[in-house]
Amino acid sequence: DMNGGSRGFTVFNTSGDVVFASGNQLEHLTARLGHYPEGRSENKGNEPENAEFGRYGDRPLLFINSERSSIVAVYDVTDPRSPEFLQTLPAAAGPEGVKAIPGRNLLVVASEEDDRGTFRGAVNVYRYGEQDATYPAIQSTDRNDGTPIPFAALSGLAADQSDTSRLWSIEDSAFRASRIFGLDVSTTPASLDREIRITDGNGVLAALPTVGAAADDNAFDDTDLDALINDDSTVNLDPEGIAVASGGGFWVASEGSGTVGDSSRPVESLNLIVKTDTRGVITDVVTLPDDLNNMQRRFGFEGVAEYNGKLYVAFQRAWGSEANPRIGIYDPADESWTFVFYPLDAAESQNGGWVGLSDLASLGDGTFLVLERDNQSGPDAAIKRVYRVNLATATADSTISKTLVRDLIPDLKATGGMVPEKVEGLTVTASGEVWINNDNDGVDDNSGENQLIHIGNMADL
Repeated sequence: DMNGGSRGFTVFNTSGDVVFASGNQLEHLTARLGHYPEGRSENKGNEPENAEFGRYGDRPLLFINSERSSIVAVYDVTDPRSPEFLQTLPAAAGPEGVKAIPGRNLLVVASEEDDRGTFRGAVNVYRYGEQDATYPAIQSTDRNDGTPIPFAALSGLAADQSDTSRLWSIEDSAFRASRIFGLDVSTTPASLDREIRITDGNGVLAALPTVGAAADDNAFDDTDLDALINDDSTVNLDPEGIAVASGGGFWVASEGSGTVGDSSRPVESLNLIVKTDTRGVITDVVTLPDDLNNMQRRFGFEGVAEYNGKLYVAFQRAWGSEANPRIGIYDPADESWTFVFYPLDAAESQNGGWVGLSDLASLGDGTFLVLERDNQSGPDAAIKRVYRVNLATATADSTISKTLVRDLIPDLKATGGMVPEKVEGLTVTASGEVWINNDNDGVDDNSGENQLIHIGNMADL
């Protein structure tokens, strides 16, 4: 509208009278599905762009394109005064056109946004049928105030070893006041039913050493530290990996920001492994050795795993003149680090790009699954793979070997949508079930599609 922007839709009768207004339905729907574009909150929110009507058999259906959330909301309008929400269809980024073709049981949606480096424009074709909806893969429950738990930008993934139906994830730096999320995968779709704020109420993060008060683009200074902690003790990290700690609570890998020696990307935070209790209160912070902090690149910590009392953390890409990214092994008992190097696949995409690590998961015997991906999406995506490595027998500073476990491209194509760029989460439950998820970048220049895929049991892979 003229005064606040479009966030819903209105149904009029033939006399021009309003018979229904959706109010905040679409705002809450997109928040519940992880499709809400927080960066547009001060403008038009999810921004419904256009509507289409079609009668499929004897069922009159209304389709609402949400441009900024990249979904199509489907309603039964048998009673136009009380439309019945049926389902959500995921679209490519920025759906602008929609055409119902009831005679062929089809709906066609065209999306205008296209950036070959991260996401592709597309025409989506949907077929009307009586099968159960296959999307969403995740939806949130309500908070105590009756509003949905908002989420997006899910990154790492971890299995609760005492509850095979419980997974944990985190949101990355797309949002301030970092959170941990609980997922119940016994339901379809999976239910995001818990949110835990990470806080520094005991001042553990605040005590992190810096180079001092003087501003320094090549080091972590007082101003950088202050920016990580809010007045209410919540923290602004870049959580990329999560592991359930054997003694209770969580380990969270936070990727550092900035590259030493690059004035266009000043260092603003270090790569950190943060330990929290079950309430999200920080109890410990682990940093890299100084010699590594002094060569920091922006492609830092991604996944983290715990095995036999030690922490294992994947670096996304190689630093400095090194040929391959590191996997760091940290021993809390003596606060020591050792490192091995992981041999990345060469880029294979027709659009070039790079390849890096996203997550790793312990198999409980010194071997780990490692998630490797390129930075391409849609038809340009070539590498979304799970490998197995043995870190129990690896020697310090060696380049380890790897064995392919699964090519994820067929799994990602099976959803019928675009292959996402950022397949970032990987975990294995106590019963051997393997799960992956993608990061939708907080619906910022992204279709917002969230996939949580069970790819099978380790015994069958």
